[in-house]
Amino acid sequence: MKPNKTCLFEVLFNNSISRFLKIGALFFLMIVFFSFASEEFRLINSIPFKNVQITTDRFGNAYVYSENQLLQYDSLGRPVANYSERHSGFLTSVDASNPLKILLFYRDFARIQLLNKQLAVASTIELRNIDIMQPLVVCQSSLDGYWIFDQRDFALKKIDVNLRVLFQSNDMNQTLGYPLEPVSMIESNDYVFMNNPATGILMFDKYGSYYKTIPVFPVTSFQVIDKDLLYVKNNKLYRYNFSTLSDNEVIIPQHDSITCARFEQHELYLLTTTSLDFYSY
Repeated sequence: MKPNKTCLFEVLFNNSISRFLKIGALFFLMIVFFSFASEEFRLINSIPFKNVQITTDRFGNAYVYSENQLLQYDSLGRPVANYSERHSGFLTSVDASNPLKILLFYRDFARIQLLNKQLAVASTIELRNIDIMQPLVVCQSSLDGYWIFDQRDFALKKIDVNLRVLFQSNDMNQTLGYPLEPVSMIESNDYVFMNNPATGILMFDKYGSYYKTIPVFPVTSFQVIDKDLLYVKNNKLYRYNFSTLSDNEVIIPQHDSITCARFEQHELYLLTTTSLDFYSY
């Protein structure tokens, strides 16, 4: 997520200015970008919701889900499509990192459903048929395939599109010395990020090997954009930078019950306990 200000800023520089100053100025712009005042956000739409979760895709679509129902909205909050599955239990998570192949995970049935952009079922994966018996969290891989944390052997596994296990971590309970109970997981920038609310965000490399834990917890939701981890904690949004290790609050419209905040292009999607609000900036 790169603000348009960056391009305009660089135009102001000519070739005689040192590279050091350019880097410093660009870093300053990134700080400004993540330091919006609330009045810079313009409310576009607000839809009342309770007890739901959301995710977004790079086209600006928002996906609202609860129980066995999935609703899709465009960036203006207008309904686009919907999907429901009554024979798979409750919908645990939705991964729309590939908006042409949306992943739905039903933990109780150890089942993955893949939807096309019209929210029609393209395929179904029964994880227990490939000996993954207790999947807790699942996400897509940008290099094709899927990441799954299997509680049966406490291992993170990557399967390819042919459902073969490509990579597998060690027993994470032994590695960490405590049991993992992750609630969500995503892949970004060749890393897998797993939210374990009791200890923080765990990072794994592209081979499934444990890398480190970012000690931010308990986190209700998170998003990775470039070198920043954006996460919601105690009704506020924070930005943790992987390079500088800085951890600062991001100023967004205030609310006393924020559960999720996501950025796509020039939109902010703010989920509270009573509504989903669509903002532009």
